[in-house]
Amino acid sequence: MNIDCPATMRRHVQKVLDGEYEVPYRATRPVILDIGANVGSFAAWALKRWSGAHVHCYEPLPENFALLKKNLGSLEGQSISLYNFAVGDPDLKSLHLGRNNCGEASFYDVGEQLTATVAVETRAPSVLPKAHIVKIDTEGSEIDILSRMTSLDFDVIMLEYHSEANRRKVDELLGDFFLVGGEIRCLDRGTLKYFHGRLIKAAGLAVPRRVG
Repeated sequence: MNIDCPATMRRHVQKVLDGEYEVPYRATRPVILDIGANVGSFAAWALKRWSGAHVHCYEPLPENFALLKKNLGSLEGQSISLYNFAVGDPDLKSLHLGRNNCGEASFYDVGEQLTATVAVETRAPSVLPKAHIVKIDTEGSEIDILSRMTSLDFDVIMLEYHSEANRRKVDELLGDFFLVGGEIRCLDRGTLKYFHGRLIKAAGLAVPRRVG
């Protein structure tokens, strides 16, 4: 699938389309949450990766959402649902624009944001449907989103982190999950992929028992 995006995003989009989020998860017709959908590269990849998947895409930035709609709108109501709002703290309404590309828009300054902001709508995670897979790429809001979820009953969680403290907090929040993959891009940036413990047990893999 061809993804229309600004030139500054092409390298990032291609990396996703090439399988940045690949995990050995077998499922047919999984429900997937794409929180921070940007222009639709992850959703496009996921539809090819998992047969019969339905992807719910959440993207608050108006310009990104317009491209998301252009790229995937023909599938809306079939295998795609598109939502033009952020997920997280409903009190957050000002999104900082990215310094280098449209994928860096964030409610926080994590070193890649401008002072210029855009007004957006944010809804609590309680609006999210049940799903098998969740991918979160929200430039610093990942911990806030996970912390506000009343249930983390997903098979697979994939997310970016934007500081070492956040990476450690993710591990703390996902006590029922096992880290199965990821990439460290630099000291405080990377991607993490987790499987719920039930998948590990179902696969017959040994789970170490705690001592003491």
